[in-house]
Amino acid sequence: MAFPRILEPEDESLLSPFEIKVRHLLSLIFRFILAVFTASHLFDFMFSSIWMHGYVWTLNLPIDLDMTDKPAGALVRHQLDNMDNFERTVQAVLIVLAVVMLLLAQGFTSKPGKTTWQLFKISCVVGLICGFLRPVQLQQRFFSSLHEGFYCYFLFFIISFILTVRFDEKLAKKGVSEVVEVPKEESAKEKKDN
Repeated sequence: MAFPRILEPEDESLLSPFEIKVRHLLSLIFRFILAVFTASHLFDFMFSSIWMHGYVWTLNLPIDLDMTDKPAGALVRHQLDNMDNFERTVQAVLIVLAVVMLLLAQGFTSKPGKTTWQLFKISCVVGLICGFLRPVQLQQRFFSSLHEGFYCYFLFFIISFILTVRFDEKLAKKGVSEVVEVPKEESAKEKKDN
């Protein structure tokens, strides 16, 4: 993925070790905040009654109130009464910390060369486990377990992608060990012939 560069590339040898550590720390903090923001908004998108999938999910919940005749606004008010924005922010922070711990356990910091496909596979496994455990845990209906399984898969993949993506680092292609160089004599002859 090639992005336009606004600033000229810096020479890494001119940076002090302290500045490199500070930049790395600031990058981690930015990624963590972006992941918390994304987790919070994905929760709002996937479980809000304003959207059709959240509305159907809410109607399938085993709750004491009959919500089938209520409009989406009443369902959102009911959800916000049960869990306010501070609790959602704390939940998003805990979700990001859980993803970080799972990525550390999978070796995403120690082994270079992990790919997006490996993140995708881990995300699918997390989504399947959550999708199967949810009906057992709360004895919910099948649609709710599918909805929450997809939410866990998608949330894990997006957060882990935010935390692990590297734009400037290129991995060497496998199987290509030597670069074939064209001799200068042949290239000069080709230019004369053309």
